[in-house]
Amino acid sequence: MRTPDPSVPWGRPAVASIPLPPFASPAHHQRFTRALQLHVALVDDGAPSLAAKVLGEALAGQGQGADLTRTELDAALSTYFPAPWTPAALAAVLAAHDRFPPREQGGRWNWHYDPDFTATPREEGGWEIESHERGSRRVEMVLESHDDLVLLWMDHFHKHFLYPYGWRLDEPELNAFAAAAKAVRTAHAADAAKPYLRNWRTEREAALGD
Repeated sequence: MRTPDPSVPWGRPAVASIPLPPFASPAHHQRFTRALQLHVALVDDGAPSLAAKVLGEALAGQGQGADLTRTELDAALSTYFPAPWTPAALAAVLAAHDRFPPREQGGRWNWHYDPDFTATPREEGGWEIESHERGSRRVEMVLESHDDLVLLWMDHFHKHFLYPYGWRLDEPELNAFAAAAKAVRTAHAADAAKPYLRNWRTEREAALGD
């Protein structure tokens, strides 16, 4: 049985006031999106980083219907957004976007394919996670709560190693972008020095106790 991945924030608390999809009104969807924008800004450790600002801007342009867009879902999964998901609620959202989402049968959950995984409830609480791959079976880990099963799914269903991270890059192509990237970084540093972002850093650091 392997040790749970320390890059997953096991046990992180949920925020009960965040509405869940399907949203009852456009206002509920907007509350979810605003909360996600705030979460993205808080977990970012930049001044802020340009990437966090770009993601915040992309989220501002998302829909206001009953369901999450793919962009909202991807941002929520990759940042372990603390909406008060139950396994059933998150499974329903994943079912609209993924080929092999969690499916419940007889109190157990199964997801993915080769390997696929099964979560079986334990008598003392929590879940036992088993993987199945090409005829082999292995107990992967034991989770203490429903919340940790939600976090495991967030880890399993968000995209790791997207380009260019973890890729073998062509050096001439990489170098071709260097001058433009330096200019943008200089411009972003000038923006980060403005009062509105100095004020944000003060508020963020006070909230996080940094």
